[in-house]
Amino acid sequence: MLVFSWLPPLLWMVLIFFFSSFHKLQASPIGWQDFIVRKSAHFLEYAVLFFLYHRALKNTINVPVKRRLLLALFLTIFYALSDEFHQTFVAGRTGKTFDVGVDSLGAFFGLLFSWKVKQ
Repeated sequence: MLVFSWLPPLLWMVLIFFFSSFHKLQASPIGWQDFIVRKSAHFLEYAVLFFLYHRALKNTINVPVKRRLLLALFLTIFYALSDEFHQTFVAGRTGKTFDVGVDSLGAFFGLLFSWKVKQ
């Protein structure tokens, strides 16, 4: 059960790390469209990471729902910070506080959605 629960968030983190290793991914030659697509991707990838962390925690530790949701939120935001730090070592990339904010909003959206459906 431990591997089944934690493998999805680990694979998702590897995927995020992989895409963060590219020089610069451009979604559109039009600046504002590229910005919206890239920030939407940040938001969604970290909402998904939150869900995967929450699922793993739900299946492996016995803590109250609020604590589990907050722990999943903390883990997601911590990974967002570490990913932006990783980008400072990639040629042509920089770590951006704004991106951590967008990632955190995605994670918080995941928390609100999870709370609403009472997972």
